[in-house]
Amino acid sequence: MKRNVLHIAAILIALFGVGFGIGCLISLLSPKKTLADGQYTVTVCSTTDVHGAYFDSAYVDNMAAKTSLANVSSYLKELRASGVQPVLIDVGDNLQGDNAAYYFNYVATDMPHIYPRIAGYLGYDAIVVGNHDIETGHDVYDRVARELTMPYLAANAAFDRDENGKADMDEDPKNKAVTDSYFLPYCVVDRGGVKVAIIGMTNANIKSWLSTAVWHGIDFQLIHDVAQELVDQVVEKENPQLVVLAVHSGTGTEQAERENEALYLASTVRGVDLVLNGHDHRPVAKEVDGPEGEVVLLDAGTKAAVVGQADFTLTVKNGKVVDKVVDYKLVPMDKVPVDPDYVATFKNDFNAVKAFANRPIGHLSDNIFLADALDGPSTYINLIQTVQLGASGADVAFAAPLSNSGVVPEGVIEFQDLVSIYRFENLLYVVELTGRQIKDYLEYSYDNWVNRSGPSYNWDSADGIRYEVSKSAPKGERVRILSMNDGKPFDLDKTYKVAMTSYRASGGGDLLREGAGVDPAEVKVVEKYKDIRSLIGDYIAAKGEIVPEMATNWKFVK
Repeated sequence: MKRNVLHIAAILIALFGVGFGIGCLISLLSPKKTLADGQYTVTVCSTTDVHGAYFDSAYVDNMAAKTSLANVSSYLKELRASGVQPVLIDVGDNLQGDNAAYYFNYVATDMPHIYPRIAGYLGYDAIVVGNHDIETGHDVYDRVARELTMPYLAANAAFDRDENGKADMDEDPKNKAVTDSYFLPYCVVDRGGVKVAIIGMTNANIKSWLSTAVWHGIDFQLIHDVAQELVDQVVEKENPQLVVLAVHSGTGTEQAERENEALYLASTVRGVDLVLNGHDHRPVAKEVDGPEGEVVLLDAGTKAAVVGQADFTLTVKNGKVVDKVVDYKLVPMDKVPVDPDYVATFKNDFNAVKAFANRPIGHLSDNIFLADALDGPSTYINLIQTVQLGASGADVAFAAPLSNSGVVPEGVIEFQDLVSIYRFENLLYVVELTGRQIKDYLEYSYDNWVNRSGPSYNWDSADGIRYEVSKSAPKGERVRILSMNDGKPFDLDKTYKVAMTSYRASGGGDLLREGAGVDPAEVKVVEKYKDIRSLIGDYIAAKGEIVPEMATNWKFVK
């Protein structure tokens, strides 16, 4: 039987890829057998939102990174040396946020991607797909899925089909194997005879944030709409002793949400022992009152700052689990030494990224302080909007601060500085909006801004028009548009071309829907350009010398 199973797995690997073949092999080699009576211990460890924190060093001055997967590697080796073989799960957002990720996503495309190699070195059992992983585009995440040697999970990322059941893109056979998921929905791993089912889900709000170009062919379903049915199916089919629901979704509240569902899931989904989550970068370790008892919820924050850990003790009697006890914690990584073997293994990769990141592209005549953008017009946002208007020829440009601390220092600008200026790989879009919609959009943005409501990356200001914002005026009456930048009248009934990020044009932050009153699905996109970070780099390289200038087209008034 074992020989036949291995033969089947070999065929699956050859036909559908290593990740799927191994996932199936794990399941096939885990027959529905009862456990002998006694006690069993299983440790589950998690990371999330690593965002390219692969290396222990920064790319300048040999500065040490505060935490990275090099620290996680040491901690995992300590556990394994002590006899603990953890079930290791990452909950998504690994492929974006650092020059290392950018380099292997878009530059070094003729060699194996670094993240699958790191995941294999660390011994992950499963990786969940995050929204910023999808943001990198099909070419990147499909490549990573092929190269991973463990399952890549997102059960709620289904093929987008028409009324005849036909997908709007070519289907890779590996994606049809278990369910209609584009990625694998779950996997089962064995630890000392204990079967652990890992069900992975990604953020259902992806279609509201990202351009269709990066997720075409996929329909992202609400996690809470599909979670219970899938858990029931996995429990019936696999008969696991532990069930882990790993979701790239923020903690949220006990109410159902689209973006932040984890706490709601932990409190409502039956049959789950542990909920792992991420996305919101906020470490959490707590017990939640679930429908069948306490459920542990773990969020391991971001940038490998902590590792989530849940240690289960199962008591088996007459072949059945009669008791489960769990200890859980967040383990800080800043006190864990880096793993020298890990560093040596990926040293050549680090050096390649360092050389790429330290390429000079221009010169900055004065410091740009990023936090200035939180209080009004700034050199930071003025640079971004100047690039947006210059690259697109649009009438108006919207932009918000993606970083609210730090400085881009005077002197030589290197490629790595672009990550400080623009953290994400958002594309530049040009859409059509009327003057009235532009004003209403800004009213919504400045209401959040004046009241310090929500994240600052939703505090858009505009260039291309001259206007004032009254902090004391009532909601909806704060913005007074004086003219276009060139002095021509601003017409509420005229249609303008407006430059904005693909995130915003897809509905991110609700500024279009709730502010302008425009359904993002119906907004008219007239032009699409490459990612804004690259456009900023092109602008700096073409100019050579950048003199930071304060935006003068708008101001706060009382």
